[in-house]
This record gives sequence, structure tokens and C-alpha cells, in this order.
Amino acid sequence: MIPTFATHYHLSNRQPFLSLSDLDGDSEHSVFQEMLTKHRHDPSYRRRYGQGYLKTRRLCEDKLRCLFQARGGLPQRRHPYYLVLGESDWFLNLNKDHRAVKIPLAELSPQTTSITFPDSFLAMSAVNKPYYEKVFLLEEVAEVVEEYGYRNAPPPADYNRYWEGDFEHYIEVQVWEDPVMEPYRREWRCQQPAGGSGKPAPQP
Repeated sequence: MIPTFATHYHLSNRQPFLSLSDLDGDSEHSVFQEMLTKHRHDPSYRRRYGQGYLKTRRLCEDKLRCLFQARGGLPQRRHPYYLVLGESDWFLNLNKDHRAVKIPLAELSPQTTSITFPDSFLAMSAVNKPYYEKVFLLEEVAEVVEEYGYRNAPPPADYNRYWEGDFEHYIEVQVWEDPVMEPYRREWRCQQPAGGSGKPAPQP
């Protein structure tokens, strides 16, 4: 079955559709430093980063953007927002406090939506499989699923050192524009209690 929607996962105290790549500067930024050490005082936060993560991520995004443009894409942003095709139980459970925002594929523009199989960080930095270093278009969703299969990997019993294992857990969807995201951000802001702690600070 081919999913008709994409899902974005975010922490409950952060609004959806934020990106570490939008941070000014480099790995010394306070928000990134918070993410580097968050797991030390919050065991439910399982995501891990290295000091060189932002530099590598931006290089991968530059490559992703160029490949998308070469296929006729018209990205409106320097860095995309990340979703998965359908759902990802693996990603949902990566952090205990994850929330999910589902967007129908019909709401996404073919001109500003790209797809990689699997996660773009891996797809843009490895070369040993036929679907690496490739960008697919929204209209090719059915072809991608038919050729490579739909992925929704189950969460592991333990995420300890998850980065050393197989990372082909989902098909990733990248959205390169802001307007389609704003209604979902606005809905999140309206749901926050007065004086709440929700902050629109960038996150992965």
C-alpha cells in the first residue's frame, strides 16, 4: 500500500517544522549545544549528535538541493523541512516526547517537494547502493515504493548506539517552502497554554 500522507515528528515543547540548519553560525550556537548534551539530563531524549554534525548536514543539504534542482525542482528555502512517507514507528519512538503532524501528499507542491530513499543524510553521503545520491520527485512516490519497498521499521528494544546500525528505516520527504507549513505551526501555537514553555527554537 502506498501512503497518501507524510509525517513530521517534533518534540512537544517545540513547534513543528523547525530546523537546526537554520541556526546562525556553527556548532557553537547555544541551541545546538543544548541538543548535544540534552541526553545527559533527560534519558527520554535519545537523539545524538557529534560536534561536526551541522557542517556535514549542511553539505548534504547543499548536495540534495542541487540534485533536486537538476531534476526540475524549485526549492524556496536553503534548507528543507523533513518528514517521512507515511509513518515511522522507529522515528516516533526515538524520543519519548515526540509528536506527529500528518500532511496529505495532495497538499504538497511537486515543485518544492523531494524524496530520498532512505534518510537523506545517508543517501547524500554514501554511494554503495543504487538509490544513494538520487533525488526522487513527488510524482514518483509509487515508483519508489514499487522498486524499493515501503519502509516503516519497528522501534528497537534499545536505541543505544543506534547510529551504528542499519539506518534504512523510512522513506524521507523534504519540503522546500514555508507557506504549506504555517497552518500547522499556527495550530500548535493555538494549542499552547497561556504562559506555557513552548518555544519556537530550531530543532532537528
